[in-house]
Parts: sequence; C-alpha cells; structure tokens
Amino acid sequence: MESKNSTNHFNQNVRPAFTWERVICRLIAAWCSFAAINLFTAEGDFFKLSFAQDTSMIRVFLMTALFFAIYSIINILVNEYESDTWFLMTAATICVARWLSVYNNSKNQFLFMMAVIVIYGLFVVYFVQRNDLLWQKWNPGKRTVWTVVILCGVFSGFVIAAITCCRYLTFSSPNFDFGLFVNMFHNMKETGLPLSTAERDVLLSHFVVHISPIYYVLLPFYFIFPSPMTLQIGQAVVLASGVVPVMLLCRHFKLSGKVTMLVTLIYALYPALSAGCFYDIHENCFLTPLLLWMFYFFEREKYPFMYLFAFLTLMVKEDAAIYVILFALFVLLSKKKFLHGGILMAGSLAYFGIALAILQATSAHYAEIYANATPNPAISGPMINRFNNLIFDSAEGLIGVIKTALVNPGYLLTQLFTTSKSGWEKFMYFFQMFLPLGLLPFCTKKVSRWLLIVPVLMNLLTNYQYQYDIGFQYHFGIIAFLVYVAIINLPEMHLPNRRIMLSFAAAACCCMYLVSVLPKYTTYTDRWEAGKDTYQKMDEILDTIPEDASVTCSSFLLAHVADREEVYELRYHGNVGDTDYVIFDARYSIDEEQLNAYLDQGYVVKAEHKGMLLILEKAEG
Repeated sequence: MESKNSTNHFNQNVRPAFTWERVICRLIAAWCSFAAINLFTAEGDFFKLSFAQDTSMIRVFLMTALFFAIYSIINILVNEYESDTWFLMTAATICVARWLSVYNNSKNQFLFMMAVIVIYGLFVVYFVQRNDLLWQKWNPGKRTVWTVVILCGVFSGFVIAAITCCRYLTFSSPNFDFGLFVNMFHNMKETGLPLSTAERDVLLSHFVVHISPIYYVLLPFYFIFPSPMTLQIGQAVVLASGVVPVMLLCRHFKLSGKVTMLVTLIYALYPALSAGCFYDIHENCFLTPLLLWMFYFFEREKYPFMYLFAFLTLMVKEDAAIYVILFALFVLLSKKKFLHGGILMAGSLAYFGIALAILQATSAHYAEIYANATPNPAISGPMINRFNNLIFDSAEGLIGVIKTALVNPGYLLTQLFTTSKSGWEKFMYFFQMFLPLGLLPFCTKKVSRWLLIVPVLMNLLTNYQYQYDIGFQYHFGIIAFLVYVAIINLPEMHLPNRRIMLSFAAAACCCMYLVSVLPKYTTYTDRWEAGKDTYQKMDEILDTIPEDASVTCSSFLLAHVADREEVYELRYHGNVGDTDYVIFDARYSIDEEQLNAYLDQGYVVKAEHKGMLLILEKAEG
C-alpha cells in the first residue's frame, strides 16, 4: 500500500515536473538567474568583452545547477502552478532591466534595445501562454481598474514633471523653447496678452508665430503659482490626464479590466509621450488628451462634446487642424457618418485656411515694421519650410506639397525614409512609435482604419530632423491616433492573438521606457543633487536684478529672469547695448569679443561669480 502511494506521488508530483518542456524552461531560468547575479557581482561593464572573464566555468555550472535544483524542488511542491515560467520571467526581467539601464554605447543603443526586445518579448509571450488559466481566473473589479489607471497617470505625470522641473532647476532649459514661454506667461499674467520679447527678439505676440489660444487653460494656475515650474508640471498633468479617455475608450469597446489596465499602462509608459517633453513645455502636449476625448465622444455618439473637443484641438495650433481633417476623413469613409464628417471637415479646412492667412498677414506686417530694426527679427509666417523637400515652387506653399504628392508619388516614396543625415533615424522613429503598441494599429482587416495611421506620415515625409525624433514634441497628436486605432482593433482580434500582441507590446514599451525615459530622470535628478548649492546660489544672484530692468542674457539663464517685460537672448540680440543688464553664463566659456563689445559701450562689471555668472550693468549717463 505504501509503495502504491509512493508511486502515485511520483506520478502526480515528480514526473510532471520533469517533462522536456519544463526541464528546458527551468534550465534557462537557472542560467538567467546566474547571469542576473553576475551582473551585480562582477566588475566592469557587461558590454565589454573583458566583463566577467575571470569567472570560472565551474562556478557557472555549479550556480546554474544549484538554481535548477531549487526550482525543481519548488516545482514538485507546487506542481499545479507554472513556477518555472515565473522564475524565468523574474530572472529575465532583472537581466533586461540591468542591461538596458546601464548600456551606454549610444551608437548601438537602438540596435541593442531591439535585440533585447525580441528575446524578452518571446519570453513574455511564452509566460503568458503557459499561465493562460491563471490569467483567465483573474477578473479585477472596477475599483481595481480605476486604481491602476490613476496610479499609471500619477507615475507618468510624476516622471515627466520631475525631469522637466529638474531641467529648469539645473539651468538646463534654454530660451528655445522654454524661456520664451516663461516670458510669454509673465506678460499674459500682467496684460492678458501672449507677448514675448524672447521669441523673435522684439516685443511680439506669440500668436504671430503660432496660433495657440489653448495656453490660456494654464494661465489661471500660473496666476496663482507664477513659477516656470508651474508650466512644466502643467504639461505633465495634461499628458497624464490622457489615461482617463484611454480607459473610457477601452470600456466603451467592452474590453476586460485586465486589458484596460494593460492598455492604460502602455499609454502611461509610451516612450514618445514622456520623451516629447525633454525640451520642456509646448502647446502640442494638449493634442494627445484632446484628440482622445474627441474620439471617445464620437464613439459614444455624444456629438456636442465631440465638436467641443474638436474646437479645443484647433485652438492648440494652426496645424492641429490637419489632425481633425484626417479624423473627419475616417468618419466619412469608414464610419459613413456624412453629416458629422462633413461638418468636421468643412470647419477644420476653413479654420486652417483662415489661420494660415492670419499668420501670413501678421508676419508680413510685423516684418515690414521691424525691417530696419537692429538686430533684425526672424518673422517668417507659417513654418512650411519644414516640408521644403516636397515643395518645388516656394510661392505655392502647402499647395506645393499636395501637388508633389499627386503628380509625383514616386518622389514622395523616396522621401519617406530619407533623412537629413542619410541615416536610419526614420526607421528608428517608426519602430519607436509602433513597437510599444505591439504593431496593433496594423492588426485590422478594415483598410479604412489605416487612415488613422496616416498622421505619422507628417513626421516621416519631412527632412526636418526634430520631427522624427521622439525627444521632441512633434508626435503628441500622432500618439492619440495610434492609441485609438489600437484600442478599436483589439475587440476584433481572437483572444489568444490579442493576449500575445498586448503582452509583446507591454514588454517592448517597458524596455523602451527604460532606455528612453528613465535615464533622463536619473541624469537630471543626479545633476540637481550634485550641484544644488550652485544652482540655488545662481538663482539668488539673479533675483537681485530689479524686476523692471531690461535684460540680455545667455540662453540657459533666460527662463530664470524671464518674469519681466523685456528680456532677450544674448546669442540673437547681438552686441546691441540697449538693455539695463547683460548676463553671461560663466559655466561655459565666455565670448571675449562679445564681452569687450559691451564693455566698450559703457557697461561695467556689477558682479562676477566664477563658474556661475558674469553680470554687466549699463553705466548711467
């Protein structure tokens, strides 16, 4: 009887733990565990051939065998669970996190990240498949879903705010594009008008450059907390708020709580969302949540709210109309809602035309007024020069782009992945935009939905290098479209495929976030901790400059003295001695010729703080 019980125990507990699949999985998990420990105990950098070369093969085999034995015992004790897959994922995740966080070869970083994503993605997919029953049993309630959504938003917003605020605190935010907005908000607070001297080197409305009334949404907060950091935090909150329409869209399409949480997590950690803030606040940040809300109210057939958010989207920037136009095409061709699609189309086209005409007229007017000014301000109207590679006759403007697309589509294709550096930047950009979504935007049999992917062409068809770099703000609108089409594709996918694609998307998103975002957080927070005393001293010195004084200063100082009516960037203002103070950033080399030019005009050294600031004051008389 005892022998029979032993046999049953062996058949029920031991034998299942030693199938070929489990043994191989456990062996890989044991080896990954050794590799993870070695990453933290061995000296040197893992990406160098010399790393851990002193490690004996006996140690490798012994440690791997030890982990294999431990995992085997655990597997026998709890054989109803896929414990091997958990050990494999834990060890692999530790390795991946360590690899991606310390790899510093910027030349090959993208290729290394792609290799990691491929291997790690396979592990994740295998883990999800083997734990299918556990996944099915877990049904989070509404409160759990809301909690995860809120935590995702808070985490995303905190990281963005921390990076951008530390940029400002460490004097790392230049005039373009932060100091000029601080100056603009100061004038908005004082006069209600979006005036700035720092943007075009003369007192000029920002709306002569870009028509962005949406900035007034942040003005009440700036009025209460008149600090440059209010703008940085405001941008973070605006982008993080997108988790709410994302969650509501998932609920509308009856996606499960698990899928909703995963999609929200992907949005919160979407690398381009955070990375787009690395050059501080821009009006583009409003595009993501506003477009998502417009999509949501369209799907719910609450059209008054849809039109409201379409209008607010138009208020972001003159070219935001293009996003509404493309959505209108989708409504017309895919959804067959001709009334609402027609209204969106007509309204957006009309606004776009009027906005461009206003920019053209006002820029020409002010260019004429300041034609003889010294220095001469760069007032050039709508910034269509970013698509000069598609415009044969500059007089045609944006019509030239449309003409090229219609009469010479072959040339259009030559520009799709052509860059100003003749490199792989656009390929990298393509994968950085689509891999964190697991290529879900393409997973549909309805070709009309590909209209929602078209916005990415705006960044791929230009040779303006910043538009196909996730470290800038030019893809916030595109993100909203890609997330939206991914969500509407999910309900139509077969359950196993949906689970695999979402799992891969989450793995790719986390890997890219580790490479693209978290190093920036570490860089700027470490910079602040290391030089806190210096930065605070610089701010104290700059605070001694009278608020009613006019200032010309170096780019990275401007945001810290921009709370005044008249402030100029030294680089563009030249050596014109027309301000009360001139401030040089002494952390960098000072142009002696420029310094002498100011001294020759009657300026005297008011204060010199080595390694920090050199302040000149215009002598009276």
